[in-house]
Amino acid sequence: MSEDRETPERDDSGAIAVLAKAFHVLETMADMAGPAPLREIAKATALPKGTLFRILQTMVGLGYVGQLTDSSDYYLTSQIAHLGRNARQEDIKMLAMPLMTVLHGKFNETINLGILEGQFVYYVAVMEAQRPLAWRVPAGTRDTFHSTALGRAIVAQLGDSHREALIRRANLKRAEKRGMTREALAALIEEARESKVAFDLEENDEGVVCIGTPIFIDSRVVAAVSVSIPAIRYTPALGEEIRQALLDLDFNFKTNKKRTSDPA
Repeated sequence: MSEDRETPERDDSGAIAVLAKAFHVLETMADMAGPAPLREIAKATALPKGTLFRILQTMVGLGYVGQLTDSSDYYLTSQIAHLGRNARQEDIKMLAMPLMTVLHGKFNETINLGILEGQFVYYVAVMEAQRPLAWRVPAGTRDTFHSTALGRAIVAQLGDSHREALIRRANLKRAEKRGMTREALAALIEEARESKVAFDLEENDEGVVCIGTPIFIDSRVVAAVSVSIPAIRYTPALGEEIRQALLDLDFNFKTNKKRTSDPA
């Protein structure tokens, strides 16, 4: 083996530092509302601009990051979503299913697990109620974020710029028939942000009430869980019981991931 080959920098755990930094950059960009210049990404990641530039240009070459021709701002491409979609869903399901089982056993109502992609919430797992009158939605179905407890619970915990951009771009044409305005949506999202619980009172589907709470991994919101109840069976007392049960369960998961922002 050639002795002049460069040895990658490693920390005490054996991790390669530049890979940790690269993933830190990708995760930070995923939290941004859209394309961003180098200086904003550098500020958000606390990485030196030289190090960040080399990482971004490598990602551009690999196809995971794109660059606007007019401003040179950087953005994540669809290739990164394709790479991680299935793994992300399975990781979240593995963590959430035991707590979903607890909710299912306690209330015998339909329990939903959803993730946000753009303006939509995708149902990635559903535990159906074992009773004649129950709400059923197949896994893989999608709904707009603004009309669902799942979507509101997730969006409420995003960064300010991302959250505001989603509210601003939300297509409320259907919801406006029910009296929904952008200001009212913003108020509902803010309420969910403060309380960690979101309600959908027959706004997405007539005859169905949903109550949802966000799921965090390493302090980043990644999904939400909701309980769906037929409106005919729903009471404010039951809603409060479900709300408290969601808050009592710990949907804040931790991994062994160690982040680094040390200079290269």
